[in-house]
Amino acid sequence: MNAALARAGMGDKRAVAFPLFFAFFLILVTLTGFFQIRIIRNNIERQLTGEAEVIFSHIQREIDLNLDYLTLLDKSPALITPYFYNVMSYDESIIDNIDAALTERLGKQYKQDSRSLPYANLIEYDISGKILTSKGKPNIPADILEKLRSGAQETVIRMPVRHDKGLLFGRRFGKRIIFVRINPGDLEILRRNVILKDIVDREEKRFNIDSIRIYDEKGNIFVATKDEPKRGTFILDRGLGSKLLPGYHMQIFVSRDLARDTIQRSSFGFILILAVLFISGAGSIYAFFVMERKYAQKVKEMERELELKERLVSLGKLASGMAHEIRNPLNAISLSVQRLKREFLPVEEKKDEYLTFLDIIRKELTRVNGIVEEFLQSTRAQAPFSKESLRELIEEVIIIVGEKASSMGIFIENATDTDITVECQRDRLKQAFYNIIINAIESMPDGGKIGIMVKQKASIVEASIKDSGPGISEEALGRIFEYYYTTKDKGMGLGLPISYMIVKDHGGDIKVSTYPGQGTTFIIVLPKNRGDAMGV
Repeated sequence: MNAALARAGMGDKRAVAFPLFFAFFLILVTLTGFFQIRIIRNNIERQLTGEAEVIFSHIQREIDLNLDYLTLLDKSPALITPYFYNVMSYDESIIDNIDAALTERLGKQYKQDSRSLPYANLIEYDISGKILTSKGKPNIPADILEKLRSGAQETVIRMPVRHDKGLLFGRRFGKRIIFVRINPGDLEILRRNVILKDIVDREEKRFNIDSIRIYDEKGNIFVATKDEPKRGTFILDRGLGSKLLPGYHMQIFVSRDLARDTIQRSSFGFILILAVLFISGAGSIYAFFVMERKYAQKVKEMERELELKERLVSLGKLASGMAHEIRNPLNAISLSVQRLKREFLPVEEKKDEYLTFLDIIRKELTRVNGIVEEFLQSTRAQAPFSKESLRELIEEVIIIVGEKASSMGIFIENATDTDITVECQRDRLKQAFYNIIINAIESMPDGGKIGIMVKQKASIVEASIKDSGPGISEEALGRIFEYYYTTKDKGMGLGLPISYMIVKDHGGDIKVSTYPGQGTTFIIVLPKNRGDAMGV
């Protein structure tokens, strides 16, 4: 009986101990889950901070670069205009904004007072030329007023010129005429606004972030993207640090959607932990490390792209300087040749030979100038986009490299369909294909074969260029798109990096597969249309 009581007592103790142990274990697991979620949240915050800092640095460099170009253009317009950003496009955007403001505030009914418009120099006339309202000192020439008053024109625009760097815009609304004049100082501010607006809009789409805002030295919004930031977004707020925009600061709003999804999955895993103890916890930790690797890989890829872009921008600046320096002596030589031909003819028996040599010199000068232009074309990112047949484009490249390929015993096969087109900058994309194909040719000094094939997948076009060369080593494969990296004795290491940046500027990517002794395949992936640009 005592033994039975003892066993009953032990059973009661076990009955009490097990719930206590389970409760203790459950509390321990719960605390562990809470701490794990907190760690995940903190790590994600660090990842968001790192991503935002990379984006901030890139936008900061873009702003400094563009404003430096604008400053250089103001100081030396003859030097910079052919190769740097076109100020006319900025002024045209400013004119469009003025026209939109006038139309929105005044319109056909002319319901609002023109003095409410945010312009310092403004004047309004009736159809007879009588001044109705005036702000500032617009100083409108009589001939320009007459064009609108007589109805000969509905709109008058006078762009900045050397002797007058201001901008004048006039428009007729029914029986009233309004002029807006932007003085050089205000025009400079508006140009900077247009430049910064273009940069933040472009980079918001490129990096898929919620919003970007830049504030002036007074704390007012100078430029901002159209989309309002969502509630609860991650915000990086820092001074812009630009010598041309002192006191300005920028806010970058990075979406927390991915972080929110991660925390929700971790919370769900926490609930599962309460049910199945450690299984969901292990799964959550695994999911976190996978996501952490993805974040790290994404940040590393962005840094690599930004570094390549910076280097190629430097190449563009160097190329422009080189072109200027080379053209001066070329022009001098050309003028000297013309003078020799005109004023210093030799005796009659040597005249024909003399003229022949002068013609050869002039032709060679023209050829050198063409080489400089072709080199500059590869770094020019502002060329217009148009629909182009890939087969025709590739055929043109094959014609250019055909003689060199034939002399080396290399056969090139183009299996591209005739109906595949892409929206592209024709000359730049042609340069990208040329660089890759010529690289394949030079990798096969003993002859071989190059196969080119293009196929379309939905809104994506893939062009593969496969050679039968020796392949690329593992060490070189990781560096082929680096600036100035080359394995050739006479190479400069520019061709493949330039091709890579051209394809990236088209919203595409270049993939490379290689096997020692079996050749190399370059796959150029392009969006069929500009609106389908890939997030690569």
